[in-house]
Amino acid sequence: MKIYTYYLGDGIFPLDWEVCFSTVEEYKRKLFEKYTASQEYNDFVIGGFNVLTDKIDAILNYALENFRKEFPHNYELRCPAMIFPLPRGDESNGAEFAIILKRDEDGDTMVYSPLPLSYLERS
Repeated sequence: MKIYTYYLGDGIFPLDWEVCFSTVEEYKRKLFEKYTASQEYNDFVIGGFNVLTDKIDAILNYALENFRKEFPHNYELRCPAMIFPLPRGDESNGAEFAIILKRDEDGDTMVYSPLPLSYLERS
């Protein structure tokens, strides 16, 4: 899976509105509640709750590994990893998940997404 990486720092303002996003763990709990409310249908459409959590975990693991490489001497996070869903916009009617990591030292922010987010690209 291709992951697009966006760096918000060095002249591009870092993300300081953490309140707008859920942590990965908060999101998984809420997702589980919603999934199990219509589990038979969701199992048929998605194929099991683990399909979603495996996808989230894969992106999160990639993000954490990349973040440590990007900031090898100071990769401590300011807050837990955050997440937001993105509609795929295709015939699957499904969603992908993007991960946000903020560096504690200066608030520099990295966004990891399986879908391109052109508005986050540097000009």
